[in-house]
Order: sequence, then structure tokens, then C-alpha cells
Amino acid sequence: MHTRSPDVFVGRQPILDREHHVVAYELLFRAAATETEARIADDGLATARLITRAFCDLGIRTVVGKAHAFVNLDAKSLMSAAIETLPREQVVLELLETVEADDRILRRCRALQAKGYRFALDDFYRYSKACDPLLEIADIVKIDVLMLDPQSLPELVRCLKPWRPILLAEKVESRQCARQCLALGFQFFQGFFFARPAVVAA
Repeated sequence: MHTRSPDVFVGRQPILDREHHVVAYELLFRAAATETEARIADDGLATARLITRAFCDLGIRTVVGKAHAFVNLDAKSLMSAAIETLPREQVVLELLETVEADDRILRRCRALQAKGYRFALDDFYRYSKACDPLLEIADIVKIDVLMLDPQSLPELVRCLKPWRPILLAEKVESRQCARQCLALGFQFFQGFFFARPAVVAA
């Protein structure tokens, strides 16, 4: 008997707290139900399709249950009116590293923040003064631990202390790295050491 493949599918990777409880999922675009990695030519288009699948077709409770959902946004997606249809009590808007903090972007972020949306900065691994405007907005900073050696990571954590963000260690791939991040005070964790992305399909 021929089995029809799923029509709707969304990738997700769990985000855990210090006790290894799942607190959120990062939602990931997938072009096919069997795809293990994203192939993205247009970040904005991928985000639009992801939002449609996760929030309209499948339903966010099917995708993440009662956990929070991290949704990746490039500058174009951030400006879209569709963002304001997402449930602010369950969504974290994750700004990709390509988003530059110009006046237009900052006004948009502050307007969304005033409506109750929370922000995370993605793939953060190097601090500079140019980061300050986005750090003032960010509730969560996702630090790319693969880009840092064990000596550089504590220094970056120290640089971020004035903003007191929630620190999320992403791309954790070893027990040693997980232990270091735990000792440094990271609150959230994500990476292959804990769980690989999976696909939710219907």
C-alpha cells in the first residue's frame, strides 16, 4: 500500500533549563518531512512559510504544546504585519545575526516590545559597542559556544552582565561544554548534546 507523505511539517529543536526540563522549542524551516537540515535561499520566505505551517496549519499547541516557540526573523520578517498575529504570551522573536540595529529596526522592536513581545539575539559570539542597542532590547542572548574557546566564553559572559539578559548556550555538543556553561550561570541550553532537531508532521 502506498503511504502518502505528510502535507505539513515543521522542524523543532528543544531548549532546556538548568534541570533539563524543556521550556521552549526553536522552530525550524524544513522543505520536506524527511529533511534533517534546512536549505534556505530566502530567510524571509522561509519564516513566512514556517509561521503559516506552525501557527495556522498545524496549530502551535500541536507543535510545541505549552512550551514557548522561538521564531527566527530577518529584518524583512521583523517588519511584516504577520508578526503581530503571533501569540505574544508563547512566542520569542529571535533576531538573526544579519539584523542591523538601525533606527527603523529599533523602532519596530520597541513597538513590538510595548505590545508584550520578547526578543532573543541569535548566534551571538562577539561583543562590540554596536551591539548595545539590541542588547537593551533583548530578553535572551543565544551565545554560539562553537565559535568560542573555553577561555573566551567567560569573558563574553562578563561583557554581557550589565544588561542582565537570560543567557542561552546554543550549539552545545559535549558534556564538558555543558558543564562549563552551567558553571558560568547560563539559564537555558540547546544543542546536539541534548537533542537534535526533529520534525513535527501532519
